[in-house]
Amino acid sequence: MAPSTVTISDLARDPLEVARGLAAWRRGEPGEAVRATLSASARDLYRRAYTLWVWTGWLDDGTPVWALPARIQTAVAFQPPGPAAALAACVAAAVDAGAARSELVIRDWEGLLALDAPGVDPELAPIALAERHPQQARIRVAPLPDGIAPGGPPVALPRLRPDVGATGLLGLARATGVPPLQVALVLAERRQAVDDPPAELAPLLREWGCDGPEPDDAEPPPSLEITDDPCPRRRHARKVLQRLLRMGKVGAGYHTEFDHLYRGAAPDERAEALAVGEALVRAGLLGEKPSVGQRHVYLRREALPEIHALIERAETHSEALREQWTAPAPGEGAGVAG
Repeated sequence: MAPSTVTISDLARDPLEVARGLAAWRRGEPGEAVRATLSASARDLYRRAYTLWVWTGWLDDGTPVWALPARIQTAVAFQPPGPAAALAACVAAAVDAGAARSELVIRDWEGLLALDAPGVDPELAPIALAERHPQQARIRVAPLPDGIAPGGPPVALPRLRPDVGATGLLGLARATGVPPLQVALVLAERRQAVDDPPAELAPLLREWGCDGPEPDDAEPPPSLEITDDPCPRRRHARKVLQRLLRMGKVGAGYHTEFDHLYRGAAPDERAEALAVGEALVRAGLLGEKPSVGQRHVYLRREALPEIHALIERAETHSEALREQWTAPAPGEGAGVAG
C-alpha cells in the first residue's frame, strides 16, 4: 500500500520520487502529493542541516513559479526564526536567478507559499538556492508535474509588531518600516547577504527605496506565543512538549511518568490534561515505555519536526490532536489580506 505521508527518511530521497510513491499521486492527485513533500520539508527547516525541497514550474500564463516549503503564516509573522530565515534565502535566490524583484508575487497555495517569479532562469535556480542557503543544507529542486500550477490569492505582508527584536533582517525591517521579506528582496537585488545583514545598512536601504511608514501603529500578526494560544488544551500540549524537550526527554532512554503530563494544569483540569497526553501518544509525538509497573513516556526522536511545529507555531496535521482543540490555531481561519 502506498504511504500517505512523507517520513523523515524520505527527506534523503529525490522529492519527485517521493511524491510519485505517495497515495495521493497514485489516485490522480499529484498536487496534493507535492504539497505533502513541501510540508515535510517545511517541518525540517528548524534543523541546522535542513532539507529544502523546491518545486519549479509555470503558471497558466507562462509565468515561472516556485512552490516553496514555507507556510504562509511564516511569511506573514516572519517566525519561527529557522523557517523564516530559509524563506528569506529562497526569495533572495529567486532574484539572484534573474527574477524581477518588483514583479514577484507571494501567493497562498492552500496554506503553502507559491512565488510568481517573472524573469527567473530555471537553470540558475538550483545554483542560486545553494548559494543562498547554508552549506550544510540539502537543496533539491524538482519540476512540477504537468497541469500543476500553484496559484492562489496574493498575500500582502504586514509590517512587524513594535515589540519584535532588532537584529538582522528583523532589525532592518523595524528600522525601515517594511516587511522583512521586502528587505530581503532589496538586499538581494543589491547583491547583499540576507542571512545576518548589519544594522548599518538601514540608511542605504532607504536610499534604495526600502522606506515605509513608522511601524508602531502596524496591525500585528497573530501571536504564536504559547501563552497567547486561544485553546487551553493546545496550550497545555505545547507546554508539556516544551517542558519535556527542555528536560531532554528525547528517545526511549530518557522518559518520565505519564502522570507528570498534568503538571501545570489546575486540579479541575487534570482529566483534560491527561486526555491531551493520550492524544499526544496517539498522534505519535510521545512514545511509551513501561518502567517498574508504571507508565512512562518520552518524546519520539523521529517526531521532532512535528513536535517543534506544535511548540513553535501551534501547528499539527494529527486528527487525534485536532479533535482535542477547542479553538483554531493562531492565524487559522482568519484569512490573509490580499
